[in-house]
Amino acid sequence: MTTATTAMEYDPFSAGFQADPYPVYRWMRDEAPVFHSEKWGWWALSRFDDVRAAATDPETFLSYEGIDIDDTAKDQSGPGFLPDIDNPRHDQIRKVVQPHFLPRRIAAKEDAIREVVRGLVAVWQGRGEVDLAQELAWPMPNEVFFTVLGLPSAQEEGRAQLDRWVHELKDRRPDDPSLTPVAKAATAGIQKYFIELLEDRRRHPREDVVSQLVQAEIDGMPFADEYLEPASEILGLMMVLFLGGVESTAGLTGSLFKLLAENPDQRALLRGDPSLLPAAVEETIRHSSPLQLVGRTTSREVTLHGVTIPAGGRVVLVYGAANRDERQFADPDRFDVTRGRFRHLGFGEGRHGCLGAPLARLEAKVALEEALPVLGDYTLAGPPVRYATTPNMYVWSHLSLSFQVPTANDGEAS
Repeated sequence: MTTATTAMEYDPFSAGFQADPYPVYRWMRDEAPVFHSEKWGWWALSRFDDVRAAATDPETFLSYEGIDIDDTAKDQSGPGFLPDIDNPRHDQIRKVVQPHFLPRRIAAKEDAIREVVRGLVAVWQGRGEVDLAQELAWPMPNEVFFTVLGLPSAQEEGRAQLDRWVHELKDRRPDDPSLTPVAKAATAGIQKYFIELLEDRRRHPREDVVSQLVQAEIDGMPFADEYLEPASEILGLMMVLFLGGVESTAGLTGSLFKLLAENPDQRALLRGDPSLLPAAVEETIRHSSPLQLVGRTTSREVTLHGVTIPAGGRVVLVYGAANRDERQFADPDRFDVTRGRFRHLGFGEGRHGCLGAPLARLEAKVALEEALPVLGDYTLAGPPVRYATTPNMYVWSHLSLSFQVPTANDGEAS
């Protein structure tokens, strides 16, 4: 009698899996590269080459049923939500917003981003401990993205409620793909807020992205409906810009500082050679991908590794597994800021590659430049706490760090 090698189960809704997904990912790549979930009814791809091939074949692996594998696509995204749209409409809508996220335009915002980060870091001085998730990873992209879009600043009326809704949108129960009443109420609240904001910008335009979106045309027709409602395409676009621009960057930033706490040798390399900072950002995106998976739907029958996925089959592209594939990366579980140039799938690829990737990269780099000198040889002050969100995302809610506070004698010695 032999021991079965298929004892593991890939269930991204499981709290046990989310606590440490990487052993399951390794098993999938080795034993079940096309894993079929009897429980949820979809197939999952986990090897780098397979995931990349599917991500760059949008005619076979369609997006119309949504990138989320819970009820987010059905109940939250709506028309205009770019990751859930196929061509020709995808490219038409993306062209409306793409110019605002070109690398040169994003680079021009570096001073504004640095001002935000310096303001957040300044309050840590003399404390010796910080919750980096709550005091940098989340508020930084929140404030930066609000500035980029033209949403209200932290001091404006209504912003506190909007911040609460952002987190309530992600309210989930373990092992349950349905949205909670809290998440549904937050969705309705944000949609109503965006409708009022867009109507205000239509009447009183400013020099911001929201004003330009509500005035945009596609093939000579207004992009924004005359009477805006939750089913309007512009509402879906606003939702993806807003949600994608904050949570993924929060995940990247939190994981970056967590990994540097766990790998002080790599942190020492960065402090000795700041030119490695962009490499550290890329290695974090690979090693601890904020976007762990996306859903697709096949337009035709696909056979891979002896497994046939039928036309109309739901497929999960597991970026988090692909980015740890030993067939693509040497010693993939090691966090190595000197890995050199490599291709990863942390921001997707092809038609649905992340629109805000240049902004996320810049924010993470600036966060390192401003926070590392203050934190020095910091350590984890307690177990990190995962953020309650969709199974797509790998984000931290709390990340407590301890660091040494310079004394007056330290200043005199220098």
